[in-house]
Amino acid sequence: MPVPVIDILLSAANTPEFSHFISTFGYIGIFIWFISFDQITPIPNEISLLIIGYLAANGVFEPVIAAAVCLAGFLSVDLAYYFLSRTGSRWIKKLISSFSESFLNRTKEKLQHQMPRTIIVLCFVPRMRFWNPILVGIMNLSFRRFLLYDSIGLALFTAVYITIGVVFHRSLTVLIAEMEIWRHVIFVAVLIIFAAAIIFITHKRKNREAPKRAG
Repeated sequence: MPVPVIDILLSAANTPEFSHFISTFGYIGIFIWFISFDQITPIPNEISLLIIGYLAANGVFEPVIAAAVCLAGFLSVDLAYYFLSRTGSRWIKKLISSFSESFLNRTKEKLQHQMPRTIIVLCFVPRMRFWNPILVGIMNLSFRRFLLYDSIGLALFTAVYITIGVVFHRSLTVLIAEMEIWRHVIFVAVLIIFAAAIIFITHKRKNREAPKRAG
């Protein structure tokens, strides 16, 4: 796929920063994205992975290598959150204070008694997977067990969404091979709808879990 088309695709998906790192740094850009800008932008991880899978299907990346780089980025961030939690970071304490005690207690209880299942399931819940390292760190649970189950959950999460991006591209190629421009337009439209759905669900959950303020 020509570079201008890639730029148009990513810009339409409201990911100009992601496009910049992809075009400039390649695999290194993917890693840098997930350990830095991904933490402060509203772009869901799912969307980034779908785009990487889509670009991999177009020959921009090798799917397996791209997935490994994504996984390395995710794990690096989770390890940082884990150790920040273990050291009593003020930022972590402030972050936790924004959620209700009932939510935190329920999640802690599940981590205490069903760590493998809880960690893996949360990896697939939009905007919720970053609670895994934070709560495990605060509870001083086994680091080795956390690293094992977190790696498994993130590996599955990464593989699923990159594969969807690859399959989506290939399916559209078969169905409308002679309509190249529409293939990209449809993909962008799906990304936008998917992103909107994730943001809506996340916002709704946050409002439900956040403590009610006086007044």
